[in-house]
Formats: sequence, structure tokens, C-alpha cells
Amino acid sequence: MRKLNKFLKEIDPIIHLFFLIAIIILFSGYLFLERRTRGTSDTLENLKTQVFNTEEKETSGTSLSQINKLISDAIATISAVPKTIVQKVGIIQKQTSFISLGTTASTTSTNWVDVEAAEVYIDLENDYGKDAKVFWEASLKVAHSNGQAFARLYDDTNKIVVLESEISTTNNEDFEQTSSSNLSFWKGRNLYKVQIKSLNSFEVTYSGGRIKISY
Repeated sequence: MRKLNKFLKEIDPIIHLFFLIAIIILFSGYLFLERRTRGTSDTLENLKTQVFNTEEKETSGTSLSQINKLISDAIATISAVPKTIVQKVGIIQKQTSFISLGTTASTTSTNWVDVEAAEVYIDLENDYGKDAKVFWEASLKVAHSNGQAFARLYDDTNKIVVLESEISTTNNEDFEQTSSSNLSFWKGRNLYKVQIKSLNSFEVTYSGGRIKISY
């Protein structure tokens, strides 16, 4: 027993030192764990923030998607509503055709004479419509600038002069282009010829005649 007590007394300082070391180790472990725990908490907090931000973005995206869908649905609904379409009718643009009537011819006759090869068949209403308007034009001149040159259209099918078709020029040694007013053609397919004459037997010359049809 004495030996035991003596042994305990001898090892008592060692036991105290051991406990002290154990306490120090436990305390150090506590501090280490606390730091790790704090770091883990910070990490968790960061993760929470990131998750929150991600969810917020996804939510915003979803909201945007929903808004776009609502807009698309609204447009589709509006499109499905019957509409009255008003179409603007533009002014119909007229077309113009020119029909050549020979080249050049001269005469000193004071009576009407036909110009060779200056003729054409025309069925005005069938070819150009009932609203077609007809004019004709030619260049005329008189020799020595003395006298008057005349030209007109003659309906050889119906043996009549085309009303308002007579054109003329006075005392022009050089060609002068003259035009008629709106002409009236008889219905059907008729042969139209050019006729010319001189007022006082001075030579008159015809050139470049053509019929102008607006339809």
C-alpha cells in the first residue's frame, strides 16, 4: 500500500501534465472545429446566395416567357377576329399605241389624192375598247414657203372623210408637225387612208404620219 501511494505521488506531476496537454489539445481541436464550422457556414451562405440568384434569374426568365406567351396569345386572338379589308383602287393608267402611216409623198394637185402605202385597217372598239381615243399627226411643208398644205384621213370602207381629221400648214418651207383633235371612227374593221392636196398648185410634201390611240 505504501508502495502504491509512493508510486502515485511520483506519477502525480506526470498525470497533471498529461491532463494539461489533453486540455490544450481539446481546446485547439475546438478552435479548429469552430473555424471549419464558420468556413462551412460562409460557404453555405454563399451557396444559398448563388442558388437564390439562380432561382431569381430562372424566375425572371419564366416570367418573360410567360409574358411573351400572353402577347402571342393576344395577337393570335386579335388575328382571329373577322376584319373588313378596304382596298384602294388606283387610277387605271392609260396605254398609248402608234400606227405608222407611210413615209414621204408630194403633190401639186389641188384635189385630194391618196398617199401610196399610207393606209391601215383598224377595228377601234374591238382592238382597243369602247373608251379609246384616236388622234393623228403628220409633218407638212410647202415649196418656196408659198401656199398651204393639207392632209386628212379617209375611211375607204365606208367612203367617208373622218370628221375632224383635216390638218394643214401655211407658208412653211420646212416640215412642221401638226396634229388633229379627237377623231370619231365608225364601228367595225375599216380601211383608213391618208389624202393630201395643195391650195394653189405649189408642191406640198407629207411625211411621218401616224395614228395615236390612247386606251
